[in-house]
Amino acid sequence: MINLWYEDKDIQGRMNGPLKVILNLKESLEMYGIQYSINDNLYNKNLLLHYDLNGYKKHENLDHDSCFIGPQFWPFDTYGRFLIDNPQYYNKLIVPSQWVKDLLILKFGVSESKISIWPVGIKESKLHRDIKYDCLLYSKRRSQLEVDKAIELLERNNLSYNIVSYGTYSESNFEVIMSQSRFCFLVNGSESQGIAVQEMMSSGLPMFVWDVNEWNDQGEEYKVKCSSVPYWDKNCGEKFFYEYEMDETFSKFYDKISSYSPKEFITRNLSYERSVQILMEILNAN
Repeated sequence: MINLWYEDKDIQGRMNGPLKVILNLKESLEMYGIQYSINDNLYNKNLLLHYDLNGYKKHENLDHDSCFIGPQFWPFDTYGRFLIDNPQYYNKLIVPSQWVKDLLILKFGVSESKISIWPVGIKESKLHRDIKYDCLLYSKRRSQLEVDKAIELLERNNLSYNIVSYGTYSESNFEVIMSQSRFCFLVNGSESQGIAVQEMMSSGLPMFVWDVNEWNDQGEEYKVKCSSVPYWDKNCGEKFFYEYEMDETFSKFYDKISSYSPKEFITRNLSYERSVQILMEILNAN
């Protein structure tokens, strides 16, 4: 049993990562019979999903040892810094992946014992595959030059493609394009979890990933190692980091494209069932 805390504004507007966290969490808790309240102090565990001024005000009135905060908080703003400077005010900070945990430990001095990793569950995809294109080229926070280089590779290999850029598509349109594509070429920036990427994996799309290896959005002082695909194994596809690796890695990927099983990876590691299990382990251990 758990109290969820968030604002109405967090569930309004276009579909995005923070909204997916709320919707998928609620749906997964319901699926596995976990009782929860919304913005009501009914139970003895509190998960403050989004921590800003409103989250801070809610937090003030709760038993601090019962509070688990995240994954939506920003260590660079006033309220995130309050958490970092006052670890006695919460039980755990919840982060979505290992590299975000590393950022808090290495750059902010947060004790490892005060951080837990929890990824929200990815809903099982039931898309019917109707292949009409070779590739879904997905781009987010990368240069146009890099996207152009990806297009050149596809055209050199006479492969058809659709280009989807973050923030420009509807949920229903994205599902149609996923169902019609044979694989995904991901030209993506760093992801704290990467829900849209994992939805593509859940649909069964093998992933060819032009990965990144460091996060420096806040300058050199806060630079840490990161990834476009923080949840990954060799069954998902192939990754490369530098343009000169692209052709050779793609040849390897395309030669064995039918052998990858990204959907199985999601089921094992990021399903609703696994996500709820991880969250309950965190809450009940403290």
